Amino acid sequence: MIKYLKYMFVAAIVMIAATGCQEDWEDTFSKEPAAPELVNNGMILMTKNTMSESITWAWSAARFMQGEVSYALYAQYGTTAAVQVGTTTKDLSLTVTKTDFHTLLEGISGIPENNSFDLAFYVVASDANGKYESAKQSMKVYSYGDAVSAVVAASVSELVLDMNDPAGEVQLLSWEAARLTYNEAITYAVSVSYDGGEAVEVAKDLTGTTCTKTVDEWNELVVATGAPEAVPANVQFVVTAYSETYPDGVPSAPLTVKVTTYKATYPAYIQLTGTDKKIPQSTLTKGLFECFVTLDSDANFKLLDPDSEAQVGSDDAEATTDDKGNKVINGTIGGNTAISLSAGTYRISVSMKFNTLQIVKIESMGLIGSATVGGWDKETPLVYDAVANTYSVVTTLTKDGEYKPRANDNWGYAIDADGIFRDGGDNFKFEGETGEYKVIVDVNKHPFTVKVLSTAFPTEEFIYIPGNHQGWNPAVAQALRTSDFDGVYKGFSNLNGDFKFTKQRNWDNGEYNSSHFSTYEGGLAPSTDGSNINMPTAGFYYIVADVMNGELTATATTWGIIGDATADGWNSDQNMTWDSDKKCWTATLTLTDGTMKFRANDGWDINVGGKVDDLSFGGDNLSVSAGTYDIELYLERTDSDVMYCTMTKK
Repeated sequence: MIKYLKYMFVAAIVMIAATGCQEDWEDTFSKEPAAPELVNNGMILMTKNTMSESITWAWSAARFMQGEVSYALYAQYGTTAAVQVGTTTKDLSLTVTKTDFHTLLEGISGIPENNSFDLAFYVVASDANGKYESAKQSMKVYSYGDAVSAVVAASVSELVLDMNDPAGEVQLLSWEAARLTYNEAITYAVSVSYDGGEAVEVAKDLTGTTCTKTVDEWNELVVATGAPEAVPANVQFVVTAYSETYPDGVPSAPLTVKVTTYKATYPAYIQLTGTDKKIPQSTLTKGLFECFVTLDSDANFKLLDPDSEAQVGSDDAEATTDDKGNKVINGTIGGNTAISLSAGTYRISVSMKFNTLQIVKIESMGLIGSATVGGWDKETPLVYDAVANTYSVVTTLTKDGEYKPRANDNWGYAIDADGIFRDGGDNFKFEGETGEYKVIVDVNKHPFTVKVLSTAFPTEEFIYIPGNHQGWNPAVAQALRTSDFDGVYKGFSNLNGDFKFTKQRNWDNGEYNSSHFSTYEGGLAPSTDGSNINMPTAGFYYIVADVMNGELTATATTWGIIGDATADGWNSDQNMTWDSDKKCWTATLTLTDGTMKFRANDGWDINVGGKVDDLSFGGDNLSVSAGTYDIELYLERTDSDVMYCTMTKK
C-alpha cells in the first residue's frame, strides 16, 4: 500500500510539471478568453516577377471562447486607420493572392511605391460575448509596385564642408541595392535638390552602391541646387536605379542631409599681364578660369587678379609634347616665374582653387562622329575666327548621329557634351533632320558650347537696335538674342521714335527694317518716313522680332523684385527705378537669407533669373544671403552679350 501511494504521488508531480509546460501560471487558474497569437512571416516581396504567388498568415487559436469563433486579419500603416485583409471561421490561417493584396495596399494612404516599408498586422477573434485582439506584428514589405528601389543612407546626418581641403574625398552616400528584373544589370544615378527645386545630377552610370565626391565637388553641387551658401541647408538626395526593363528608372525615397557649404569668392576674370587677354571664370565651376586665347606675338606673362591686383606665375611649369607632337604645359600657380608662350592659339586653364595650370597649343580643330560626313574615321576641319574666338563649318549632319569637336586630332583634347575639354565624356547627339547646317564651337569661356544652325534660318545669334533712342549707333546698340536659332529674337530696349535692326554691330552686314515685317503689335508701326520702324510712346520695352514670319511685338515694362528674401515675400514686388545714366533698373533693399527673382509689370509673363552674371528668361530663383544691397539690373545687352545684375552689399 505504501509503495502504491508513493507511486501515485510521483505521477501527480509529473502531470503537474507537464501541464506547466503548456499553460501560463495564470491560465492554470483562469478561464477568461485569451486572444490569438499571430505568427510573424518576416517579410513580403511584392515585385513584378512574384505577383503570381500568394501570401499566408497564421495564428494560434483563441482560447476559452464561447460558441463559434471567427477571425479577422487587419493591416495598419503607421498611424493610418487599419484595413481588413480578410476573415475566416474555421481556419487558423488566411491566404490571399498578391494581386488582391496589391489592390488592398492601393487603398492605404501614404504607402510608398517601389520602396520598402513596414506594415503592422494583428488578428481579432470574435465570439458571442466579444472581440479579442492579438498583439501587433511588424512585417517588412518590399515594394508594391513593379520593383524595389534602392534604400539610401548617409555616412553622416550633417556634413560641414571644409574649404581648406577642397580635394579631400567624402563618401557621403551608400545604399542597399535595388531589386529590379531578375538577372538584369543595374546602374544608378544620384541627384540632389533643395526646397522642392530642380534636381541637380550628382553622378550617373554607377555600378556600385556608394557615391564619393571631393569636398569641392559636393560644395559646387549643393550650391547649384539653389541652397544658400555658407549656412546649413537641408538638401534631398535621390538614387535612381536603371535596367533594361526600367529605362526610365526607379527612384529611391528622398534622403535628407544637412549640408553646410562654404562661399569661396573669385574675380570675374583673370588677365595675362602685358596683354589685353582676359580669361573669364567658368559658369560651371567656381575658381576655374578657362578659354582659348590667341597671341599675335611671343609673350611672357603672369596671371593678374584684378580684384586684389595680385600677380602670380609658375615656378614649375613644364613644357612637353603629346603623342601628336603638340605642345602641352602643366604646372602649379603661385610662383614668381613668368610663363612664356610663342605666338599662336592656346587653350589656357587655370584653377585658382587647386592652384593648377594647363596650357595646350591648338594646331587644329575638327568635327568627328557618326553624324558627320567623315564618320568616326575622318575629321571635318573647322575654321577659326580670331575676332569671334570661335570655330565653325557648314556641313551635312545626319539625324540621330553623334559627334564631338576635337583639337589636334587627339581624343585627349575633345570637347564633350557638357562643354568640358577632356577625353571620355559623352558625345553630342544630333536630333535634327539630315541636312546642311552651320556648326559653331564657341571657346570664349568654360564650359564651351556648340551651336548647330540650320542654314534655312538666320545664322546670327544677335541682332541690334540702333535708333532715335540711342543715336543710331549700332556699335553700342541694344541687342536681341535667339536662343533656339529659329529666327525669333527677344530682348529689351528703350524705344523713342524710329529704329531698325542690324545683323551685326555695323551698317555693312545687312538689316531688318519695316519691309521685313507685316504684323506689328504693342504700338509699333512702319515709320511714315523711309523704311524705319516707329514706336510713338517712349518707354522700356520687351521686344520679340520674328524675322522669319514677319511679326514684331513690343510690351512696355516696369520692373520689380519678388521672393521670400524680400520684405513682402512672394506676395508683392519691391519696385525698381530706371537709372537713365547707367541704363539699368535699380533698387536698394534689405534682404534675408532666401531667394528672389526679377519680373516685369507685377506678373510672371516676363521674368528673369538663373545666375546673376547670366540671367535667362524664366530662370531659377536667385539665392541671396541676408544684408542690405544696392541692386542694378542690366537687361539691354549694350556692353555684354548677357543680361546680368550686380548686388553690392552696403
